Amino acid sequence: MKAIAGLMLLLASVGSASALTPLPDNSPEFFAGEWVGAGENGSYCYLTLGTAADGVLLGTALIDGGSGDWLGAQVRWRNQQQRLVVEAITPLPFSAERRIMPMERFELRTGLNQSLSLHWNAHGTGCQLQKLDAMARHLGRARAVLEGPSQDAEKR
Repeated sequence: MKAIAGLMLLLASVGSASALTPLPDNSPEFFAGEWVGAGENGSYCYLTLGTAADGVLLGTALIDGGSGDWLGAQVRWRNQQQRLVVEAITPLPFSAERRIMPMERFELRTGLNQSLSLHWNAHGTGCQLQKLDAMARHLGRARAVLEGPSQDAEKR
């Protein structure tokens, strides 16, 4: 009897635990938006992900490795259970005016807390990317802390 009660309790707890955890999101909106980040040696990365008019998921990756010139590529992508999957990379055309060089390949990895890691060469050089709107919210919160009640008390 105790074994049956224990088994029922175990099954009930497993069922309720899965009810609290949301299923992985497969929608494009999970990754859509602007992503920015910095890396070693003054590198800066920008990634925009969205949906084209025909419904294809497209984005653009730009990388400044620290020289002021950009490496660029268009990317076709999809969200596979909250893991960004790159389906195709198309290098952007060379442009001396815009200082863009074609980028043949790169690696994009999904990180924790909705972050991405972008690597573009064999030396392991890369950027850690965060969504721009999330970074702006964190910046606003940090500024609010510095300008908070203690600042008001000092003015009195």
